[in-house]
Amino acid sequence: MSSTDQTPSVPATMRAWVRRRRGPASTALELSTNIPTPTVPQGPSSSDVLIRVSHVSLQFSSEMTMKLLPASLPPLITGPWIPELELSGEVVAAGEGAPAEVRTPGTHVIAFQSIPSVIAGRGVLAEYVRLPGGNVARIDASVVDMAAASGINGAGSTALKMIRTAGVHEGHTVLVNGASGSVGSVLVQLCKLRGARVVGVASGGNEEMVRSLGVDEFIDYRKHDPLPAYLEQHYGDKPFDFVLDCVGSQALFVHSPAYLKPEGAVINIGALESFSRTAFNVLLNRWLPTWLGGVPRRYVMFSTPPRRDDAVYVARLVEEGRLRVPVDSVFDMEDAVRAYERIATKRARGKVVVKVRSD
Repeated sequence: MSSTDQTPSVPATMRAWVRRRRGPASTALELSTNIPTPTVPQGPSSSDVLIRVSHVSLQFSSEMTMKLLPASLPPLITGPWIPELELSGEVVAAGEGAPAEVRTPGTHVIAFQSIPSVIAGRGVLAEYVRLPGGNVARIDASVVDMAAASGINGAGSTALKMIRTAGVHEGHTVLVNGASGSVGSVLVQLCKLRGARVVGVASGGNEEMVRSLGVDEFIDYRKHDPLPAYLEQHYGDKPFDFVLDCVGSQALFVHSPAYLKPEGAVINIGALESFSRTAFNVLLNRWLPTWLGGVPRRYVMFSTPPRRDDAVYVARLVEEGRLRVPVDSVFDMEDAVRAYERIATKRARGKVVVKVRSD
């Protein structure tokens, strides 16, 4: 432990959700009570941080991964396969090589595991995690909502990358599809902070929530189906600068010339039509020439691993009260399977969170 010569007292074992077989969360996951607790990082050679987990924000893609990957895949998967990517918690101990701001025990932090490590089953849905210091960021003690804080890394980093890739700024008009979701709800706020005019798309039941985020106009996609036809009718003469799609609607891109400026772009991070279909669409959308029927608009899709610098930036906005991470629901550790069921409905308004810490 870097700040004292004492080794902190941590239990030898901990609770963690472990995937025992391939399949949906309801049949694949089991709450284990005897997983070995990660060792305490010590000394100048270590830059790791041991964290007592408070809350874990679940990812929509987690259950897809559980269904696709075999339970055992040596040498990639060798030990207990623990899911999930991002968390909030407090520092237990840190090596002397960790960033100074996350070395003091008791410091409130947000953190994430790398995507390759999550795929290999070294996730964070556990009572304690040990992570590289570069994956850990301090949050001010004034941020008391640790459930919301647990979603800063994933939703915040993804939304920030979308608006930076697009170059959203004052004077732009953007369409945010999926404005009530975990990424879309943050995206709306970041666009407004940049001075853009935002049209948000979600179901009518989420209108009040989406309007509270600051959208200038709201569209109920259920009421206006098919959505592309409605957009052509109402925005054909005032096209968008960018379409930011958090759902993954291929039709939204195919028909975009009717409501998107020629120099604009559709930026998509959703996979509504399954991973395989989305992968095919990405190739089609990027490479099919217009003379063969390709869409004459730019299409962008990218991986969105969390970045510490992005998390720090978004965390500061949260601390300053300029941005909030909406939380749909919080489930106790014992009820994590119900949390996955909530995500599977595709109706969550913001993050679905598991409360790991019991006190």
